[in-house]
Amino acid sequence: MKNTIRIILALALSALLVFGCGSGTSVNIDTEGYGKTILDNGITVLVNHDESTSLSAGRVLIGGGVLSENAANNGISNLMIKMLMKGNSEMSANEITEKLEFLGASVTPACFRDYSAISFVSLTENFDETMDVISKCLLTPTFPEDELEKLKVVVDGALKSSDDNQSEASSKLFWNTAYGDEGYGLYPTGKLETITLITVADIRSHYDKLIGGDNIILSFATDLPATQILSSADKLFGALKNSALIVPAPSLAIQDEKEGFVSFDRNQSFIYMGAMFTHLQPDEVPLLIIVNQIMGGGVGSRLWDLRQKEKLAYAVYTQYGLDKYDAMFRAAIGTDTSKVQLALASLNREWDNLIENGITEDELTDAKINLKNNMMFSFDRKSNRANNMAYYQYLGYGQKFFLDVVKKADRITVADVNSFVKNKFTEDRKFLSIVGKK
Repeated sequence: MKNTIRIILALALSALLVFGCGSGTSVNIDTEGYGKTILDNGITVLVNHDESTSLSAGRVLIGGGVLSENAANNGISNLMIKMLMKGNSEMSANEITEKLEFLGASVTPACFRDYSAISFVSLTENFDETMDVISKCLLTPTFPEDELEKLKVVVDGALKSSDDNQSEASSKLFWNTAYGDEGYGLYPTGKLETITLITVADIRSHYDKLIGGDNIILSFATDLPATQILSSADKLFGALKNSALIVPAPSLAIQDEKEGFVSFDRNQSFIYMGAMFTHLQPDEVPLLIIVNQIMGGGVGSRLWDLRQKEKLAYAVYTQYGLDKYDAMFRAAIGTDTSKVQLALASLNREWDNLIENGITEDELTDAKINLKNNMMFSFDRKSNRANNMAYYQYLGYGQKFFLDVVKKADRITVADVNSFVKNKFTEDRKFLSIVGKK
């Protein structure tokens, strides 16, 4: 009798976790609360069921980003994703803004190297209405001419501000030095000289190329039942056409000139030194994160002494980045202009020491703890989780990759990290950008 009850309960639970829409799609929520399905029009839907709060978060990811652009139209993806929220077949820009404010929803459109996206958060009770507004913006945008002109003024200001910010300008220069004026070398926001020439017709054409089910990921972190989320997604986004432009992979032709420089007549300079890699395999990602923790992950990292003991920096840290086709690791240092050469010498010393002597067992132990804490913290908020689920899925790692990274970290050895560094941190892939004075 007990066995029969267990079987009935198991079947009931399965019925709750699997839902079929009218289109015939279904989603299975696993024991960790994650599920994935594909709508009939090709849209990938990712769901994380989490009842910890009565907030819900979502993201509409559209493949392409700057990889769908060239030097002549750089910035068009950024304009397009923001123009989607400036008017649809039923609402003007002001009406969209007022509606979302009334719902208490936070909506952020943004462009990145591989994709553009609309991220949103609202109270769960208003989530369906929030999605309804966003779906209308995605499916029936009007791209008003007057709104484009106003948006260009905003983007123009953002670009001038980024060019005036030394760390941002150095970051932009770093990517451009590595790849030139194409692919990942282009800036996601665009260039002043290109955005002024982009028209509504250009944006409409770009939209027609990129907006299709097989080029879109919808991700949700919510306390709503998966059945309800899938039903809403199918109802609101199911009418979208299937196919979109296949954005080709970039050439990833790294430049022969390895150093970029922009003169700023200031008392401070900002430096990025780093390496560009081809797309990392899943097992390589935690190795990169561990190197980042050891080299510049805050107080006690190797580069911390450049600030604390050598007094060379007002800012010092390292960063890593993952893209669909490449990966990046770099060290950053903001220093007094009179100390640029000393700072460069110290950065090179620590870089060479990492490659030649590797890391220690104690460093690895600490880095593993920090990796786990940081990865789990980064996914603690539903908004971060919804965003990163779509991000990792689009990169090819899968929506739950952050959990995989945490699990993989336990198996990593000192030899694994040192071998990774020697094989990846080669001189031909090392780049330098300086904004300030040499």
